[in-house]
Amino acid sequence: MDKRFKIIYIILVLAVCAVPLALMPFVKSDAKIEKRELNKFPKYIDNGKLNEDYSTGFEGWLNDRVPFRAYMLSASNYLRTEVLKQPSSNVICGKEGWLYYESESKDYMDSNALSDADIEAAAVSLSLIEEHVRNNGGQFTFAIAPNKSSIYPENMPECYNRADSNNLTRLNDALDKAGVTHVDLKALLTDKKDEGIYHRRDSHWNYKGALIGYNLLLDSLKREHETYDDMEFKKTKSWRGDLDKLLYPAGGVMDYQYEYDIDYSSIMFTGPGQGGPKERLLNYMSDKEQGDDMIVAKCKTVKDDSSLYMVRDSFGRALLPFMINAYKNSTFRRTKSPDITAVPEGSDFCYELVERNIDQLVESAPFMYAPKREEMKVESYDKGEGAETFAKEESYGLRLYGKLPNQRDANQRDGPGGQNSHLSCKSNQGDGPFGYRRVYIVLENDMGCFTYEAFPIYDQTLMKQVADQGDGPSGQTNQGDGPFGYSAVISPEEGLKGEYSVHIITGGRCYAADNVNIN
Repeated sequence: MDKRFKIIYIILVLAVCAVPLALMPFVKSDAKIEKRELNKFPKYIDNGKLNEDYSTGFEGWLNDRVPFRAYMLSASNYLRTEVLKQPSSNVICGKEGWLYYESESKDYMDSNALSDADIEAAAVSLSLIEEHVRNNGGQFTFAIAPNKSSIYPENMPECYNRADSNNLTRLNDALDKAGVTHVDLKALLTDKKDEGIYHRRDSHWNYKGALIGYNLLLDSLKREHETYDDMEFKKTKSWRGDLDKLLYPAGGVMDYQYEYDIDYSSIMFTGPGQGGPKERLLNYMSDKEQGDDMIVAKCKTVKDDSSLYMVRDSFGRALLPFMINAYKNSTFRRTKSPDITAVPEGSDFCYELVERNIDQLVESAPFMYAPKREEMKVESYDKGEGAETFAKEESYGLRLYGKLPNQRDANQRDGPGGQNSHLSCKSNQGDGPFGYRRVYIVLENDMGCFTYEAFPIYDQTLMKQVADQGDGPSGQTNQGDGPFGYSAVISPEEGLKGEYSVHIITGGRCYAADNVNIN
């Protein structure tokens, strides 16, 4: 009897496992609920060689197409979150039905703290961007959109211990010290939190929260704008949150949204995309995240020649109609490494980033031509050792980047206001507090000596390329624990030709690098 029972049990288990495979030809896939491209069927031969990752690729392809996958995931996540009270699908189930991204728990507990060097490097980099924008006749502002747990910590599970400070608070302090124009969204949104400005089942603010942020941003940019204080709206249970979708892809709980009476007739899109203004705008404002890397628009009711260039992430979706209606021309770029040279002359520049992605500020340098500074004499500085410099001549200019020793003495300063300063390298930011965090590149030959300021960032993308080629350090992926670095691009319009000696000046020391030949 026991033997027959075991055989029947095994047959039932195998039958249950086989049912999804047997139904694959007859059941539609759940591709429409995925916010990503599904895995493709792997090739047996890849680039003329046997594909050693075929089994992994096949498993991914099969997992994406198993019938009733969404229902099985939903059931599994319900069991883990509601019964076992564990995070599932990168989602934390909080109190009163609130959901949070699991990744933002690191900011909540300050377990992902950037080093002081990283925070200061981010502040200096943003000061260089602001200097460039202002020199080109525009206004600048920077904003960190707070994580939901920063505004509504009371609904986080008690097993997560909230830290007194984190990357957001430290960066705001550093930006204040560096004189960078920025807005404290966290302070204002915390004051307004009782109005219900974030979704319960989504990781973002709702349209009401976005409208509060919009007014603060436009005030910071010194741009006269419509406040929409009297704008009519409806509170409807019509929003399906991104976290709810992750948790219950087969169907979950709808969330409230504030539906404002937006005037679409004034908006005209001139960038990539198809459809009418309302259709395209609603698509951009949804969480589909399709075709929204570059959005170019006009407002037909604005009479001046104003222009906005905004670098944004998913939090910027809800800002779109309000920002578009505030300027004659507007461009919205979704990117981790902004191209500052793409900002039109005279344009206002708004840089928005969510709190959980602050580390992106020091992962790679923005693309911007290095500002020229007053001449610095290399013989006036103590000699430093241990630096690595790499040069690449590209069509857009000379790129210089590398790493420097991470032993920094805050009392040894080389630029504005430094105790060992041999030159006052002034910028629009004045004599900032992070002179020892600034990096200068000196190019010299018989024709002259030229000094430029670099971003004080160890560019992980560029240095990984060097490591892959076997020419530089490997395994250095975290600036806080790894080396201090820099990155700069010298514009061809500088007219530099011939061979130059290269020296890097920072922290009161001068580091010699290999000569470069500029064609």
